Amino acid sequence: MTVGIGLLCNHAKNILLCADMRASYGSASSNDQTGKLFDLPRFFCGATAGTTSQCEDVISELYHRMGQLSGDDVAPEQVRQSIVDSYHRIYIELSDQALRSDPRITMEQYLQDQTLAQQVRQRAEEVLQDIEVDVDLVVAGFRGQSPIQFVAEGGKSISVRAEVSPGNAVIGSGSMAALNWLNYRKQSYALGLAHSLLHLTEAKQFAEIDPTVGPLRQMILLWPGGFKGLEGGDQLIEGWWHRYRLLLSDGLEDEAHNQAVRETFGIPSPA
Repeated sequence: MTVGIGLLCNHAKNILLCADMRASYGSASSNDQTGKLFDLPRFFCGATAGTTSQCEDVISELYHRMGQLSGDDVAPEQVRQSIVDSYHRIYIELSDQALRSDPRITMEQYLQDQTLAQQVRQRAEEVLQDIEVDVDLVVAGFRGQSPIQFVAEGGKSISVRAEVSPGNAVIGSGSMAALNWLNYRKQSYALGLAHSLLHLTEAKQFAEIDPTVGPLRQMILLWPGGFKGLEGGDQLIEGWWHRYRLLLSDGLEDEAHNQAVRETFGIPSPA
């Protein structure tokens, strides 16, 4: 699978997203050039983990649904419902495909046709029990100045939960390793941008103990009304790694380090 991480930081004025770039094809091969971060309408972004084709389907559906939301103010519950509805739509499509193969009926027939033979309906129910939407998501953005971050976990059922305090969202096969590192570092929404960026890259690297997590990474920084992909910066981050290692990294709370991040990645200074 993968690892995806979302961190609220800078007293919840920013959200950092990170994912590895490995797509695994069973035990045969893998590709380390797979994008797993995505943007959405209204300056939201997200990270994904799971079966690549299903992830793409859910993201496309979610993009469409969030683009249909009316008004300038989008409430967290509207975002949550868009996520749930997107999963449901893909579940219906997967179910229809499976039923057309066995027992050779459509999902509409299963739901509407009261004359279906009992043995056909029973077989359809057995098939539907095995349908999974193998997609996990972190979806993040802002409502005004207030952060929104949801973790969605798929499978045979879906759960969607908010993660704004302490603000550490993790998904994928490397999620527990990443979360353990973030907890060790005492990461929370109150930590500064540079401090949190160090913890984010450390957690992603620690997650590589899972062989399905690749060595490369993508990162995005979000703020109210905007976001930017973070490319490069290896020299800056590696300098922090060599300095702090397992030591307390509180020195990165100095504003000079935050300014260095903004200059390195071309991020606008806060108003």
